[in-house]
Amino acid sequence: MEDPIFLFYYKCILCILLCSLVNAFTLKDEQNLHTTLLSGYNSNLHPGMNRSVPLNVSISFHLSYLKEFQEYSGKFSVNGFFIMNWLDDRLKWDPNSYDELLDTRFPQDILWIPNLVNSNPFEKIFGLGSKLISVEVSSSGNCKWIPYQSFNVICDVDVTKYPFDTQQCAINFFLWGYKDKEVDIQFTSSIVGFNHYKHHGIWDVFKSETQKRLSPDGYSEIIIKLWLKRRNAYYISNLIIPMFSISLLMGFAFLLPLVSGERVGFITTVSLSYIVFLTIVLGKLPESSEPSSAIICYILMIFVMNGSISTALVIVGLRMHEAPRDKPVPNLLKKIVSFNYRSSKIEISSEVAPSNTKTNGFTEAVEENISWADIAKLFDKLCLIFSTIECVLLIIVYFCLVL
Repeated sequence: MEDPIFLFYYKCILCILLCSLVNAFTLKDEQNLHTTLLSGYNSNLHPGMNRSVPLNVSISFHLSYLKEFQEYSGKFSVNGFFIMNWLDDRLKWDPNSYDELLDTRFPQDILWIPNLVNSNPFEKIFGLGSKLISVEVSSSGNCKWIPYQSFNVICDVDVTKYPFDTQQCAINFFLWGYKDKEVDIQFTSSIVGFNHYKHHGIWDVFKSETQKRLSPDGYSEIIIKLWLKRRNAYYISNLIIPMFSISLLMGFAFLLPLVSGERVGFITTVSLSYIVFLTIVLGKLPESSEPSSAIICYILMIFVMNGSISTALVIVGLRMHEAPRDKPVPNLLKKIVSFNYRSSKIEISSEVAPSNTKTNGFTEAVEENISWADIAKLFDKLCLIFSTIECVLLIIVYFCLVL
C-alpha cells in the first residue's frame, strides 16, 4: 500500500511542473512575435479600425516626489508618472501560436503612444517618456504605458499670506495632433494617486484634482492641479516670533535713563534689525506684485517707518530734557501736564504747591513751576504707550489677515 503522504507531495510537485510548462515560451517565440507584429506597423497612425469612433485612452497620474517650489521664480518641480491604457488591434496575437506567450514589451519609440506635450514648461517644451521606457502589450492588443518623469513647470505664486500661504499649481498637457473625436482621453480618477508619494520638508500637498478640458479648436488639454500648504513651524520660530519680539522693544527706548546716552543708539539698532528682516523676506519672494505683495512686507515697512519716527521722537524728547530752565513753556503744554497730574498723580520735577492746595483746582502757582523736564517726562510716557499699543495692534491685524 502506497504512503498517502508520499502521494500528496508527488501530486504537488507534478502540479508545479505542469504550471511552469504553461508559459514555457522561448526567446525565439518572442522574437518571431515582434517580427510579425511590427511588420507593416505604422507608429504614426493611431489605433482603431473604425475611424468614425474615437480611440479610448484611460489615464491616471501618480505623484512620487515634490522636488522644489521656488517662490521668487515660480518654478514648480515634481516627479511622477502616468499610467495609460488603450487598445491597439494591430498588436493582437494568438497565444497558442507562440507557446502561450501572453504579453511582451516594446520600446515606446516604435509603437504609437498618446503624444502628450507639456504646455506650461519652465524652460523648454517636452513630451512624455524616453527610450528607456517600454510599452507593455498583451495578446488581446491592450497596451499599458507608464512614463516616469520629472516635470518642471511654471506656477503662478500668491505670497499674500507668506509664510502662512497656500499655493495652487497645475501641470498642463496637450494631446498634440489629435482632436477629441479622434483620440478620447479620460481620467480613471478625479484625484492624483499618492501611493508612492514621499512627504516634502517644506510643503504639504493637501488637495489634488485631475481634469480634462477641450480647447476651442477641439483639442484635449489634460490638467493636473495640486494644492500646497507651507509647513510654517520653521518660519514662526525663526522669523515671526523674533520680528514681533523686537517690535515690542521699540517703545522701551523712551524708558532708558538720559544719563546713559543710549536712547538714539538703541532705537537705531532696532530700526536696522527690521531692515535686515525685510531684506531676508524680499530675497525669498517674487518681485511681481500680482495678485498682491506679502502682508508681512507691509508690516515690516510699517515697523521701519516707526523706527524712523521713533528716532525723531527720541531726539525731540532729548531736546526737551536739555531745554534751558529759563525757556518759557507754552500754556497749552502746561495745561496738559496739569491735567495728567490731576488724573494720575504724576510727580513733577518742580516744587509742588502748598499742602492746602486742592488737586481739582491745581493752582496757577503750580502750573507756573512746570518745566520742560516735566513736559519731557510726560512725552516719554505717551510715546511708550502709543508705541506698545501700535505694536500689539499690528500683531493682531497681521494674524487676523493671514490665519
